[in-house]
Amino acid sequence: MCALVITAPADALPLALCLPSLYSILVDRFEKLSSAVVVGLAPALLMIIPEYLQSGILFVCLIACGIVLNRCIHRGLIGLSVFLPSCLIFGLFLIGIFYGAAENGVAPQDMIAQWVKGVMDQVSSLYTKTLSQESLNEFNLNRSAVQERIVQLFWGITASSILSVMWVNLLIAKGPHRHIQLRTWKCPDWIVGIFIIAGLLIVVRHGLANTIGLNLLIVVGQIYFYQGLAVIAAVMFDYEWSKFIRWVIYILILTQIYIMIGVAALGLFDTWFNFRNMIRNTKGEDT
Repeated sequence: MCALVITAPADALPLALCLPSLYSILVDRFEKLSSAVVVGLAPALLMIIPEYLQSGILFVCLIACGIVLNRCIHRGLIGLSVFLPSCLIFGLFLIGIFYGAAENGVAPQDMIAQWVKGVMDQVSSLYTKTLSQESLNEFNLNRSAVQERIVQLFWGITASSILSVMWVNLLIAKGPHRHIQLRTWKCPDWIVGIFIIAGLLIVVRHGLANTIGLNLLIVVGQIYFYQGLAVIAAVMFDYEWSKFIRWVIYILILTQIYIMIGVAALGLFDTWFNFRNMIRNTKGEDT
């Protein structure tokens, strides 16, 4: 499986995205961490073949994420088990962007704009075959503005996507660890400071400050979304809702953008009101 991630990264992308959690589970089967590291990094020997160098570096980074994920889970550090691997992946992505831009002799933002243009060309080609002429004309009319907005929010979208992938890895890796309860998780209070800074930067008319603020807001909103999910999970658990209803609610949340925004707002206000304690106190008074 690991060799497949290195030799055919595009085809093995779903496997690669889940590799940290799978490796974290594998680590628990070894008595010594050093033995698990040796076994995990053995496929990286394929990096001696030049064409597998880049995918091999990504593989090593994913294995490192698995080790960090495993250690954080054992220490009960839920937030860090997502944050640290995400920083590692984002850092590697950042290095790749700047290296690729320097190799092609273009600015990083220009290379990102080329990527986005390529994606939009593919979307346009698909829409040409599926949409009506009226809808296609509307898409072409708004394409330039959408393309510019995606380029502007590229870093925030990327960081948010990496956080989502690592959160899924945490959900998978925590399976054998029943003591880890995600419904009790709460992000540090100082995250509010970043939220306030992002809001102030957004209202600034300067283009760069506005862009930084919007990208920060996407990432902070993602963090508070997970806290809001934890609040909802705690409510459903405390009131003993059936698993079927819980799954229906989760699916509804993850498929409706406005509900997701509401859940993120719930997570933000939980910083001040601590809704989970309020619920438990209310149940205690009733009994």
